[in-house]
Order: sequence, then C-alpha cells, then structure tokens
Amino acid sequence: MHASVQSDPAKRRRHERFVLSRLLVGGGMLGLAPAYLAWRGAPGAFEAAMIVAAALAVLSVALVSRTGRLDRAHALSSAALSLFIVALAGATGGLSSPLLLWLAVVPVEAAFFGSRGFMLRAGWIAVGALFAAIGLQWLGLFSETMVWTGEAMPLLAMSALAQALVVTAVLLRRRHAEEREQRVSDARSQLLLDHVGDLVTWHDANGAVVFANAAARALAGADPRELLGRGLFERVHIADRPLFLKALSDAAHGGEGVTACFRTLFVPREGAGEARLPVSLWLEMQACRVAGAAAADGAAVVCVMRDVTERRAAEETRERGHAEALRANDIKGQFLATVSHELRTPLNAIIGFSEMLSAEDNGWLDAQKRLEYARIIHASGHHLLDVVNTLLDISKIESGAMTIEREPLDLAAMVQDCCALMALRAEASGIALERVTGPALPAMEGDRRALKQVVLNLLSNAIKFTPAGGRVTLAVVRDGDTIDLSVSDTGIGIAAADLPRLGDPFFQAKGAYDRSHEGTGLGLSVVRGLVGLHGGRLTVESAPDIGTRVSVRLPVGGIEGVEQPAKIVTFARAPRRGIDTKEPLRLTA
Repeated sequence: MHASVQSDPAKRRRHERFVLSRLLVGGGMLGLAPAYLAWRGAPGAFEAAMIVAAALAVLSVALVSRTGRLDRAHALSSAALSLFIVALAGATGGLSSPLLLWLAVVPVEAAFFGSRGFMLRAGWIAVGALFAAIGLQWLGLFSETMVWTGEAMPLLAMSALAQALVVTAVLLRRRHAEEREQRVSDARSQLLLDHVGDLVTWHDANGAVVFANAAARALAGADPRELLGRGLFERVHIADRPLFLKALSDAAHGGEGVTACFRTLFVPREGAGEARLPVSLWLEMQACRVAGAAAADGAAVVCVMRDVTERRAAEETRERGHAEALRANDIKGQFLATVSHELRTPLNAIIGFSEMLSAEDNGWLDAQKRLEYARIIHASGHHLLDVVNTLLDISKIESGAMTIEREPLDLAAMVQDCCALMALRAEASGIALERVTGPALPAMEGDRRALKQVVLNLLSNAIKFTPAGGRVTLAVVRDGDTIDLSVSDTGIGIAAADLPRLGDPFFQAKGAYDRSHEGTGLGLSVVRGLVGLHGGRLTVESAPDIGTRVSVRLPVGGIEGVEQPAKIVTFARAPRRGIDTKEPLRLTA
C-alpha cells in the first residue's frame, strides 16, 4: 500500500475495502474464465467484454496500490462495472433489458468509497456507458439474444437487487458510523472546551456570539447561553467596546489572527454569603477567521479569551516602580543640586570670614568689622543647622519614623508666640505681619512642637516670598469640628503650572541655581507630613503677582493612626486683587 495512505487510518480503510472488493470480483471472474471458455468454446463479444471488465477491475487494484490515487483507480473500476452491465444488457435484450438499470448503481456505489467528486465522475461514466449501449443498439450489435438469458434473467435480476441492497446497507452503515463518530467528537470537544480556563466563543459575520463554553461563568458572570447574540458585547467595558468590535472585524476580514486586550464588567452570580459587587477583569483575546467546513453554521470568527488581570496588575506595578525609580533618581539629583547650593553658601561664608578673623595681619579689622563677621558666621551656622534639621525631619516623615505626642493645645497662644518669633524678620524685610484669631477657639489635641513648626514654616515662606511693603496675615478660626489655620501673603505668587507639584520634596517654583530666595524646597513637604500626622488637610490658593494663601484644616480632637502625608488641594486665584472667586485646578497627593 502506498506510504501516503499509511498515515491516515480512515483513508487506509477505504483503500483496503476497495482492493478487497475488486480483487474478489475481478479475480474471481478471471479465475472462472478458463472453465467457462472450455464449456462454451471459442469466446464471443460477450465473453470478451466480461474478460476485459474483470481485467480492468484487477488493473484498478494495481493502480491504487502503485500510486495511492483512489480517485483514478475508482474511475477505472467504474468503467469496468459499466462495461459489465452493458455487456449483460446486450446479451439479455439490449435497450429493453432491465439490467441497464444497474447503471444507476455505479454512482451510488461510488459514494461508498469517496466524496461527491467520486459520485460525479462515476455518474458521467455510467451516462457514457448508456450512450454506448444506445449506439451499439443502433448499429445492430445487440440484435441477437443468447439462448440462456431466459433462464438466467431471474438470477440476474436477483443479483442486481442484492447488489443494490448491499450498497444501500453499506451506505447507511457508513452514514451511521460517521454520525456516531461526529457525536463522539463533538462530545469530546465540548468536554475539552468546558474544562479549559479560557473563554472560547464563536461569532457570526456581524460579531454576534453563536457559541460560548462554560468558562463564561467565571470570565463573564453568565451562563454560555446568556452570551449568545450581544450578551458578551454588553459585558465588555463601555470604553473598550470599539476595540472589541474592531478586533472582530479585522479577524473576520483578514487572513491573520488578531490580538486585543479589553475589560469586562459584570455582576457575579449570587452565592451563599457573597456580596454582589461589580467585577472587572482584563481579558486578552486571540481572534481568527473561520473558513471552510467549520463556517457552515454561520460562524465567521473564533475567539479565545484569557484572564490577564493579575498580569496587567503586575505590569502596572512594574511601571509604577519604574516611574518611582525615575522620580527617586530625579529627586536625588535635585537633592544634590539644592543641598550643595544651600550648604556651600553658608560654609563658604563661615570659612572665609573665619580665615579673615584668624589671619595674622588683620590689624586693619576694627571691632565693628569683627562683630559683623562674627554675626555672619553665626547666621550661616544657624542656616546650616536649619537645613540639616529639615532634612532629618523629612527623612523621618517619609520613613514613618516621625511620631507625635498629643496634648491639649491653646492654639491662640501658640500662634501668638510664632508671630512674636517672626516679627523681627518681617520688620527687617519691611513687611506688615498681622494676626487674626477667631472667638472661642477650643483646645485641640496635637503635638505642640510639630504644629509650631508648621506655623513657623508657613510664616517663613510667606515672608521670604513677599517683597517690601507687602502684608502677611495669620488667621486662626473655628469651622465646626475643625480649626482653619491660614497664612496669606501679597507676595510673588505661584504659577498655575507649578501648583500641582507643591509639596514634592526639593521642588521650588521658578527654582534655579541663581534664584534670589534661598531654601531647600522642603518646607512645604515637612508641613504636609506633619499635617498628615494630625489628620489634617492642606489647601493652597495662589496666582503670580497676586499672592498665596495656605490653609491648614485640623480636626479639633485629632485622628489616631494617620501616617500618610496630607493631600494638597490647589486653586488658581483670580487675576485681579479684591476678587475672592477661585478656579479649581487639580487635586494632588
């Protein structure tokens, strides 16, 4: 048997049936031919036709064994069968012989071995044999009827009927076997689809679902039948529906598979003790076009969808980690640039003026100059101490090591002390420092040192960025269960583009190495952390050349267990003085 047939069991079985049946009939006829010729004598046209038909049947066996081409071998076998029928018809009455009806068996018998192509080829051969019989009848070659036909006709008719019944029975048996195999195959496929974790769906040309497997319950929150039609589309997140439909369309009209990632949003089925909250999953869909016999039921696209929610979450976590790493690197660079500036300036002053004071030839320095240089060294040292303390504070806040000790506070007395401490600096800068205290301020729970540092940082920033002739106002009022502590100034203000970044470590609006205002850019970061430890909120309103207002809202009783820095809500002030309206800008963490 040909090697190409050995690898296909179904094809091998068809070839074996063909070879066996043709060898049985053709070989049997050739084996009986010598005995028949010895009985009848010299062969006539009928005997010659029978021998040729038998030889053609055996030749078809040799052809299929040699080439593996069952179609060509069966065509040769159909020609042999047709010749056999025409010869019998010619011996039993020509066109009037009922044995010509056997020609109808030729295409029917072809269905036992092949597809529709086999039947069409055998049908044309049978039609050709019928026309050949008509021509032979017209030529007068069927004029004589053999003497034995009268006795043999019942036997021939019975054999024809038996052959028709055998062919019909075989065809029915084959059909039932194919249907059984199809049912078994469908059951296996359904069992496999129902036990895979991926959602498999078949869609028609319009994108409607025509089949879904049991994974629909887990990935779409519905029975498979509920996804039919537009059921799956309605469970796709509304923002991802255009992407979903485009993927189906591209798969239906393209030759290659399409990959898309979208979200499903559904309410899970009610279960014992389970809260029916909406569930959103990320699904990765592989869609490809269905062609050929698989599309006979109207399916145009098959899709396999897999839950990638955890993978997406891991990717987002990695992206956030990468962004945070980049941000940390930027902060480190900003830290080095800022701290180097803030440390070098006072250190240069300390080193330079101390060298001048300790020089041997400093007789030209009078007492007033010495005092002035000592004061510069003292101020530079205090500035260095402030920078180091601020860095330590922000480090403690970000690491969670900062703790506060709660105690009842008289907020009015505390802000009065803060104003007294900052009064000299404000006066030296030519700035009016005002204090507004609301009536009946309650004692609140908080850390005295931390809140005092908040107020001093806000006042220091306001005085630093307010030009001479300006005004800084510290107001403390009660608003229900909260205390509103605000610092307003008429200083240079902050641009709207810089407002969202307020509170970031080392960020300074209009910051540059040659800036006119010293500072590390950590003051508001420290305020943000300390206010967060007290469970408070921060609001910043500002506009260039208009001024800035920073409001701290603190709960009177305090909130326990708060460790996150306070959120800063920023607003852009109106462009003209005297207008209290403000435009919400954005909320930043």
